[in-house]
Amino acid sequence: MVNATIVVTPWQHFSDTATTLESILAHTDVPYELVYVDGNSPRSVQQYLQHQAAKHGFTLLRSDRYITSSEARNMALPHVKSKYVVFVGNSTVVTAGWLRGLIACAEETGAWAVEPLYCIGDPRRPIIYSAAPDLRIIEDRGVRRLYETSPLLRTPLANARAALKRSLAGYAKFECALIRTEAIDHLRAFDEAYTWFQDARDFSLAIQQAGGSIYFEPASVVMVLDEPHIRWSDLPLYLLRWSDAWLQPSIRHFADVWNLRIDDETLQGNTRFRNMQRRKLFGPVRRMAQRCAGWRGVRAVDAAIDAFYDRILEPTVVARLERSRLG
Repeated sequence: MVNATIVVTPWQHFSDTATTLESILAHTDVPYELVYVDGNSPRSVQQYLQHQAAKHGFTLLRSDRYITSSEARNMALPHVKSKYVVFVGNSTVVTAGWLRGLIACAEETGAWAVEPLYCIGDPRRPIIYSAAPDLRIIEDRGVRRLYETSPLLRTPLANARAALKRSLAGYAKFECALIRTEAIDHLRAFDEAYTWFQDARDFSLAIQQAGGSIYFEPASVVMVLDEPHIRWSDLPLYLLRWSDAWLQPSIRHFADVWNLRIDDETLQGNTRFRNMQRRKLFGPVRRMAQRCAGWRGVRAVDAAIDAFYDRILEPTVVARLERSRLG
């Protein structure tokens, strides 16, 4: 009996498509259906996915424009008939027993959503990216604030493994998350006004608000490929993913939905995180600046990179890409 449908959605690039898909095919040891959403990948990736879909018999959905992760999830939902749906980003690598662990947790706890242990770095020496994060809205001197934690962030897994236990969490990230399908029916389809990853925060808070639970299951481990291998054909999606054109509307919409101030510290922290991500395109320049001038040189280069994005790329390249996408 098939209890789960795995849905793979686009994130920031396409270069790790094969790595992600092949990990799912190799390491999923329970019956499942697979729906792959291809959001305007370059021709070589499109042909690879068509070949793999024909070979392995999974459903391949194609959009000929760049789409957000929320749009991709909604494209897939009509094809989900199982008790659970598992969303996986196309730069996430799963490991042995990953889905079995998520399903066992949901069955034993009644959770509406289950998140695995997210790791980054070298798979032989993984570093914890997220483990049972908390997420909630608190009242701080009469002001509603978004509160979020990242327990054990950047801790080597070998140092923390013995202490990790199944536990309640506040936040299931869409790099990989199992969700009870009836919970989606109970809440709503994924809000396409979120063009950035506020979508996972929004859905997690909606689960809490409706009285559902989110669990962390450390028996399930996935690797998030946080150092992307960017090719020229990846640049349009990468620039959109980390643009103000996608970030700022998401922040404003989240603030409106959850009655938060637009200057909320946690929300505005997304801008700093976004800047870190888009600077990765200039890794060689940043490393050279560090060798020549230390961290002072890196800070100067980072300021120049940020200005280049804000004053040149955003109003020209990104604006043109977004107009074409919305068409």
